[in-house]
Amino acid sequence: MRPALALTALFFASAAGAQADARMAFLTRQLSSARDPRARAQTALVLGASKSPAAVAPLCAALKDPEALVRSAVARALGDLKDSSAASCLKSAAGDSDGDVRAAIAKALEATAGPAGPVAGGLYVAIAPIVDKTNGQSAEVLRLTDELLRAKLAKLGAAFAPAGEDRAAAAALIRSRKLKGWLLRLQLLSAGNGLKVSLLCLTYPDQSLKGDYSVKASGAKPPELLKVMVPKVVDDAADDLEWSKR
Repeated sequence: MRPALALTALFFASAAGAQADARMAFLTRQLSSARDPRARAQTALVLGASKSPAAVAPLCAALKDPEALVRSAVARALGDLKDSSAASCLKSAAGDSDGDVRAAIAKALEATAGPAGPVAGGLYVAIAPIVDKTNGQSAEVLRLTDELLRAKLAKLGAAFAPAGEDRAAAAALIRSRKLKGWLLRLQLLSAGNGLKVSLLCLTYPDQSLKGDYSVKASGAKPPELLKVMVPKVVDDAADDLEWSKR
């Protein structure tokens, strides 16, 4: 196992990154609070065009908007994102009372379905819930951590195991497609005045520990630190465990 890597340099968010975060926060507020349904619908479409994983959560919440016009736009936006994590909320809303909304949801579900299955020989990853051992992080920070982890793994070509997947079914799929099955457990811990990210990597579904990687950082707020730390700890694991090699 590679030893923990400490990042003690001071991190600053780039101006572009800060502007993007501010824009996402504005659009999220606009989607939930704009009085005019047309404004909410337009905001949903803008979020869909952003292609950002951070747009999934506010859009899913907006599937409960009282106006069918907005719900239909939200479903279209989720389809534009093509993010498989949106499938759950779309399925929950599939029985909407409005026919146009139901049709938009059905189309969005097709767009988020993705490939028929994981690519043969590729990564197949089960992600455990993020654990906050600092006892001070908000639900928003934990959600961001999960999004960053999934986004980085997706760039490595990983397919994600569904929550609660049957072990026997997982083993059969991994065996038939010759996949590399991994279970990842990511924890947030305090590190002096900073933050530590720890990533445990176990085989999946048998859960044999293969690696323990960590990154420390300080000098900025947790969301900004995590945007650097999460991709870094995944890169460390990927290099050591040869995830990029098939």
